[in-house]
Amino acid sequence: MSNISLKSPVGVNGIGRIGKLLVWMLSGRKEQEQIVISTGREIGKSLEDLATYLAYDSTYGGYDKFLFGFQSGKRVEIKGNNIYLNGVKIVWVNDPKCRVAGNIPWADNGVELVFETTGKITDPTSNDDNSLRGHIRSAKKVVLTAPFKIKNKGAAMPDDAVTVVGGINFDKYDSSKHNLISNASCTTNCCAPAIKALVDHFGDKFISYALTTVHAATNSQAVLDNVPKSGDKDTRKRRSILNNIIPTTTGAAKAVIEVIPEIRELGIGSQASALRVPTNTASIVIMDISLLGEYDDDYMNDVFKKYSEKNPEVMKFSTEQLVSSDVIGSPYSTIYDSLFTHRRTSKRGNNSYTMFDLNFWYDNEFGYVNTLLRLYDMIAGRH
Repeated sequence: MSNISLKSPVGVNGIGRIGKLLVWMLSGRKEQEQIVISTGREIGKSLEDLATYLAYDSTYGGYDKFLFGFQSGKRVEIKGNNIYLNGVKIVWVNDPKCRVAGNIPWADNGVELVFETTGKITDPTSNDDNSLRGHIRSAKKVVLTAPFKIKNKGAAMPDDAVTVVGGINFDKYDSSKHNLISNASCTTNCCAPAIKALVDHFGDKFISYALTTVHAATNSQAVLDNVPKSGDKDTRKRRSILNNIIPTTTGAAKAVIEVIPEIRELGIGSQASALRVPTNTASIVIMDISLLGEYDDDYMNDVFKKYSEKNPEVMKFSTEQLVSSDVIGSPYSTIYDSLFTHRRTSKRGNNSYTMFDLNFWYDNEFGYVNTLLRLYDMIAGRH
């Protein structure tokens, strides 16, 4: 049984792209009387500046209209010294000492579960105050909205930490044991369900895959060319995202193997790369796979159609000619573009090999927040 109540206040550390949209969606549900946001610093000159930030968005428009429609009326209000979203009280923790996770008074505000959205603390083996474990000094559990990153390469994953992805391995979560839960990345949540479908269907006939995510811009990039920071490994991210296609790295391949261990057991080859492009949100994973045997497009489409029917919240099977703006606001982890599937079969000796080019869309912001909500519901015992 879960020890997290759906009625208890939810904590959100950080209020960037994922934190903001998570607060939007949690307040839209209106299951908690309050949501606790920790920034560890003031924002703007007044509470009104935070309210404005929460009320409007350059990608999704206004909070009111996006969640409730054009006739919704005003749902972001200031009453006294607090902001209310859809009647849900926003408790804002801005004391500078709370930039350290272990100093945030989660328990004082009734928070049992914290979403760590800053992307700055990701090591589950660290045990100092400014770590994921700092949060559980006063909260019960913490969900990391990024992959775990162990700084000491020789260290093992702690027993109380687990990475889970919807449609893959929610069954690996043990409420009595796991207090640090990673939801992996948006790209992993897009490609892992597809790879799981392929592994389950083809088994050892699945030879290899290489994926490239063509990914929308993030706040880790520079608006205009900027001098690299000390220790930067990826200096290309200091180039302007406004007018460049920027090659970069992705940890998706490693994370996929973590949640689908059959890949390693079957000896399936894997590789991943990424390109950042000048769009606000909505991305696509291009996946090239090699299979032993001869298959046509209809056969492959049927594999994903069946997976999407089994996991309707996770994967959408699309028969439309989509472009990136069409998937902005999509709640799915991944959208299979069946019309863009193509393949070529070749022979070597007596064996036939088929290479497929598969394409999967995802809203890397809103879609990812919906994966967090599904994880939250699982942790709280709803699913």
